[in-house]
Amino acid sequence: MAKRERMDRPALLKELLQRFLKPGDWQSLEQRRLIREVWEKVVPRSLLCHTRLADVRRRELWVEVSASPWMQELQFLKPKILQELDRVLGPGVIREVRFSVGAGEQ
Repeated sequence: MAKRERMDRPALLKELLQRFLKPGDWQSLEQRRLIREVWEKVVPRSLLCHTRLADVRRRELWVEVSASPWMQELQFLKPKILQELDRVLGPGVIREVRFSVGAGEQ
């Protein structure tokens, strides 16, 4: 069995991820982190436990909601969510937020 090379210092996680992920993947992870931050900032805590950020497709953020009354509540917050996403990510990066009844986080 081959021996591992001895490292001068511990590797930073960021450096390891950059070796394994393509540049587009890295940017996507950062974008998703920012989206989660915005989501947790704008959506009230009482609603967060009923939602799950599902996907980003074609400049649309897809969110699963545990029940339709929560989906209706989030519709009222949609302009504020989009405004904050534009501020953080840049105009037009996310153009729409779509809700569907699914599992949510519960």
